[in-house]
Amino acid sequence: MEEMPMARLMVAETEVDASFYKAALEGSGISVFVSGMEGSVFGAALDGPDEIEIIVYQKDLEASQAIIAELDEEPENEIPTWICSCGAEVDEGFGVCWSCGGEYDAGAKPHGSDNAPG
Repeated sequence: MEEMPMARLMVAETEVDASFYKAALEGSGISVFVSGMEGSVFGAALDGPDEIEIIVYQKDLEASQAIIAELDEEPENEIPTWICSCGAEVDEGFGVCWSCGGEYDAGAKPHGSDNAPG
């Protein structure tokens, strides 16, 4: 079987960041390999900081870069606390109702509005 060329997508700052990006990419059907999270028992204090590389197949590089860019971009409009059509109050920043799974609509009633369900 012919080997597929690999490409270094990025260097993550922390293991948590690397795991986050890996999960997002794999959720989009992209195979991801992470290198540098193997560290020794002495950690960065003695070994120096390791680079945590996120590696993908070359054929997936462009799509991977687009996904990472989307994850890293600042949200243009923060989602305020809102009242879902089912009547549940949804906390600020959440775009999906915890109760019914309904999605935020910019026209949704803001929390505290006079016509919110009581």
